[in-house]
Amino acid sequence: DTRDWSLLVTTGSQDALAKTLAAVVDAGDAVLVENPTYSGALAALRGVGATPVGVDADADGIDVDQLDALLTAWRGDVAKPRVLYTIPTGQNPSGATLSAARRHALAALADKHDLLVVEDDPYYHLQLDADATPLPSLWSLAPARVVRLDSFSKVLSSGVRIGFASGPTPLIERITLDQQASALHASGVSQALVLAWLQHVGDDGFDEHVRAVRALYARRCSHFVELARKHIGGLATFDAPVAGMFLWMKTLIDDTAPLITQKGVDARVLLVPGAAFSPDDARPSPYVRAAFSTATFDEMDVGLQRFAALLRDAS
Repeated sequence: DTRDWSLLVTTGSQDALAKTLAAVVDAGDAVLVENPTYSGALAALRGVGATPVGVDADADGIDVDQLDALLTAWRGDVAKPRVLYTIPTGQNPSGATLSAARRHALAALADKHDLLVVEDDPYYHLQLDADATPLPSLWSLAPARVVRLDSFSKVLSSGVRIGFASGPTPLIERITLDQQASALHASGVSQALVLAWLQHVGDDGFDEHVRAVRALYARRCSHFVELARKHIGGLATFDAPVAGMFLWMKTLIDDTAPLITQKGVDARVLLVPGAAFSPDDARPSPYVRAAFSTATFDEMDVGLQRFAALLRDAS
């Protein structure tokens, strides 16, 4: 029923994320996030004075059993969290994708614990297995409890800066008031460009384009994972992602931040240390995040060889 939900076009999904969190989170709130999670979300949460509380995740996404136990046993001076932020598909930075079973379980937990779920899903169309059944969105499973954030940045152009938020009408109206006060609206030129392209390609053309983008990323992912196994096998471990554009690697080093920010820069290796994605940014991390979205195959090969050399020197 369109009276129960609304959609707001925003200046990219990051804008939608910041405005959504500002609308639903108060200073001092505890907000549930995956551990690790997107550094931009952590910055937005800390910007509104909230405290991110990490819930462990694996290759199948957030640990719903741990989440349930955490909320059931919640005690203390800080009120029980009422907001969960999640990236369910091709998660940034881990590359994890929430399984269908966990998606249904998470929707049920949102009801059980009276949670609002912020579903940040810019990599939804980058599910790499063309033959697999597309996973259901959390919004489709619990529309009254989910604000869904989408983006054209991964399937059309990051520079066009067009995203959108979908969710319960009262909440979207509140986010709209924030947009009117801060930026009036997303760029009219960008909106017209996206609309003209969508009208030009049509529904079938959009689906064909998405399949082509998915195939491109699947090739990139397969090649990058093959090279990673070749060059850093024994130096780091990882799970091959089934969506998105990231590889999350656990090294044998206690803290990768000094290695990446100092020696990595000198060696011209562009990776992000795991601590950047930790809800507890004071805790050292053995992880690094790599992206395979733009590098050529030759650059992937050279970069991973350089990274392997750094790891061997540090061990």
